[in-house]
Amino acid sequence: MPTYTESIRFEDETPKGTIRLIKSGEFYRAYNHSAWLFQCCIAEHKVMRKFIKVINQDIYYIGFPEKSLFSNIGERKSTKTDLGFDIELFQEEIPEEATYATWKKTIEVESSSKGDFYSLPLAGADAEREVIRRLKSFPIENKSLIDCAVFLAELRKLLNNQ
Repeated sequence: MPTYTESIRFEDETPKGTIRLIKSGEFYRAYNHSAWLFQCCIAEHKVMRKFIKVINQDIYYIGFPEKSLFSNIGERKSTKTDLGFDIELFQEEIPEEATYATWKKTIEVESSSKGDFYSLPLAGADAEREVIRRLKSFPIENKSLIDCAVFLAELRKLLNNQ
């Protein structure tokens, strides 16, 4: 699962008129400009706005289950990428670029999540409680060995406050 830094860097390289979807666990996410295009051209989803300390900026994103990926994009051309899919929009459906800045102002900031180690580092007892919470909720019986290894690496980062 890519970090916010990797996801935003990848999003910033998106070709014009394209929505970049990034795989995040069992979900796909669209960030920033791609989230706006998805909202305008494909379907309404709850948009989240969060300040990420690591990259020192607000990010805007939407997410939806992997199962609904192709039902969401319809007849549009999709191309597999290293991190997910690029969805090409039809030229006539691309909105005016000036509306992007206005759209960003309408999204409220999400209240910070203590469990998001990319934005708020935890330490001591808070980190230990968060590790226990994540362990209890992780569906290990439905995950591959790689998923489990990634999950353990995330827990280690959380405990080491990195």
